[in-house]
Amino acid sequence: MTALLAPKPNPGQRRSEQRVPRESLREVRRPQRTVASIPFILGLGVLLALGMVGLLLLNTALQEQAFAVRDQQKVATQLGYRMAALETEVTQARSSEGLAVAASKLGMVPNPYPAYLQLPSGEIIGKPTAMTGQEVPDVRYRTPEELAKIAKAREEAIAKAAAEAKQKAAEAKQKAAEKKAAAEKKAAEAKKKAAEAKKKAEAAKKKAEAKKPGESGKKRNESGR
Repeated sequence: MTALLAPKPNPGQRRSEQRVPRESLREVRRPQRTVASIPFILGLGVLLALGMVGLLLLNTALQEQAFAVRDQQKVATQLGYRMAALETEVTQARSSEGLAVAASKLGMVPNPYPAYLQLPSGEIIGKPTAMTGQEVPDVRYRTPEELAKIAKAREEAIAKAAAEAKQKAAEAKQKAAEKKAAAEKKAAEAKKKAAEAKKKAEAAKKKAEAKKPGESGKKRNESGR
């Protein structure tokens, strides 16, 4: 092999001639995968439908839970009222009046002379006295049965008074009707008597008028004599 010498550049040549033309390079993009429009739209529609169905199911479940919570709140409120009523009953049963009524139902009477038993010695403080039930006449506790009887007797008394008042009103109305009928009868009789008196007066007047011509003629004859 032989080596050839490269030609020396001529300084007189133009710069444009010295430039070596080069081909322009550009970046080649990778081909993108495109999805078909119709399958994509179908898939999107199915996804939206599933989302709507899920949202509807979630809303239904929330509503059912809200109804269940409301029912439980009603039950809790009713139980609260029941608990308050029971607490009131317990308080009344624990009160002194409730204990006195319960003792009265058992046949017990108030004791103004109590005796106490001291433990553990067993010593009795006070003088035990048998009670007859008349020691404290002002203190009397009535049982529910007695209160019911009193209320029933009061209602019967009120009903009896109302019946008596109604009966008295009916009797007064009847008496008034009788008085009115008697007054009307008396008025009719007085009217009838007045008509008869008027008739008699007219008859007497006619009779008197009939006698007047005869008396005048008699007077004329006497004057002629």
